[in-house]
Amino acid sequence: MMIIFLILVIIAFVIGSMKFLFEKELGEFHFFSIGHFFVLFYSYITVLLGFSLIYTVCEMGSIPVLSGGFEHEGHYFYTLFNSMYFSAATLFSVGYGDMYPVGIGKLFATFEAFIGYIMPAIFVMRTVTRT
Repeated sequence: MMIIFLILVIIAFVIGSMKFLFEKELGEFHFFSIGHFFVLFYSYITVLLGFSLIYTVCEMGSIPVLSGGFEHEGHYFYTLFNSMYFSAATLFSVGYGDMYPVGIGKLFATFEAFIGYIMPAIFVMRTVTRT
């Protein structure tokens, strides 16, 4: 029950961080601003860390979500490092194939990949449209 609660809290924080991508800004129109870039950067970092924490919480709670070319040592930082690596590979590309999701991890990885694909489109839309 605690694992589900932690996952829901992490998802709420990730969604909260992504709302900045959709908020309208006040001020004059710019095709590109450094503020837009920092919003995108912040969103990518929070999504990456959020999903890596979800993978870590599941793995530490004996819910297998990742499998592949690594050994489960049970140490928190080792699991977090592997989860961050998998999360980055999933968010920024389609992955390398050395680690892959299993079970409920497939659902999490699918959502993460989808978010990774729509964030650049939202960035472009936000940059070229009038706020």
